[in-house]
Amino acid sequence: MKTEDDYLGMMPFTIIFIDPLHTDFKGSAAKLNAYLARHPLARPRLHQPQFAAKMLEMAAHSANMRVVVRKADAAVKRELHYVVRKGVFTSDEKMWAFINDPDNLALVKNQ
Repeated sequence: MKTEDDYLGMMPFTIIFIDPLHTDFKGSAAKLNAYLARHPLARPRLHQPQFAAKMLEMAAHSANMRVVVRKADAAVKRELHYVVRKGVFTSDEKMWAFINDPDNLALVKNQ
């Protein structure tokens, strides 16, 4: 993928994938970047947080994923946008337990 096609990299927030089908960011992001590439007029506005969040949500929905946002707090300095493949967790409680697990937060902070 060319760097000019990395639409997720233009977004003003941190994106984390929970996707058992792909083991790397590039593999998980391919369908989302392809969706965003089909909307060239959106590219100049991807630096705007609210617009970028909505575009990410629409792209994730088209790829059978969903977006959940973890707000910044004492554990994490910046807002994190998790893109989660549908069906990975049986309930929202299990998903949030996984996201808020100190070991997983440490991995995210070290990346």
